[in-house]
Amino acid sequence: MSERKEHIFKEGDLVLLLPLTRTKKEERIVIKLKSGDILHTRFGVIKHDDIINTRVGGIVKSHLGMSFIVFPATLPDIVWNYNDFDYVTQIIYPRDWGIIITFADIKSVDKVVEIGTGSGALTAFLAFRLCKEKARLISYERDPERAKRAKKNLERLNVPKIYEIKVRDVAKEGIDEKDVDVVFIDIPEPWTVLKTVWYALKPGGRVIIYVPTYNQVEKTLRALIRNGYIDIRIKENIVRDIQPKPYAIRPELKGYYFSAFIIFARKSLVVPLWAIQDLMK
Repeated sequence: MSERKEHIFKEGDLVLLLPLTRTKKEERIVIKLKSGDILHTRFGVIKHDDIINTRVGGIVKSHLGMSFIVFPATLPDIVWNYNDFDYVTQIIYPRDWGIIITFADIKSVDKVVEIGTGSGALTAFLAFRLCKEKARLISYERDPERAKRAKKNLERLNVPKIYEIKVRDVAKEGIDEKDVDVVFIDIPEPWTVLKTVWYALKPGGRVIIYVPTYNQVEKTLRALIRNGYIDIRIKENIVRDIQPKPYAIRPELKGYYFSAFIIFARKSLVVPLWAIQDLMK
């Protein structure tokens, strides 16, 4: 019986290699398959050709006899473990991606604008999730070098070409799009672009702001109210890993639980009096 094509690795696939035997340090290796290439690991050399045209979930061995199980790589694994992913800036943490699309109610037909492309991790996630012909994803980055390197990251990750990266300082030059469903902001001073974003959003459109400090939260809140936003919510996403050992199930002893504050708000044509009063306090 022949194996279905989607269950066979092919050249260009991003794959995750997990050691079949336990190691002192967790090993998660991500590579992009290319015929003729080899991977050097501390467990020996692995040939890409030994993986290409083999079954998903099968085993590949290094020249030293170390066995690895091979899976299609998930995007979080790629972001954390793929050596060719270029960290231009601190990324939006994968554990926050789900919170963002859930509470912003991002749909596959939405027009989405991102302000602050950075390394392109969230851009990649949104492109994979939108992934429809009608969807539009526009990302603004003010630093030309960052934009260039983010584009390279997206190409390496085989991201669907529904995105466009524009080099521009939105705080000074604004954005082109109108009737936008969702705007995501990840820059140090998000309050400087909220007026521009208000004009770009459709009525009831959603804005999400990602900031790591309380100081930024306070300035952002005041700017949101001043610029006609309502239904403001702030979330902190705390994720704790649990040790997956049947004989010792407990929280991992090491972990990084805080990433940032995530602020959600909506464009309103009317700002309630109580919001203005809160602003004046």
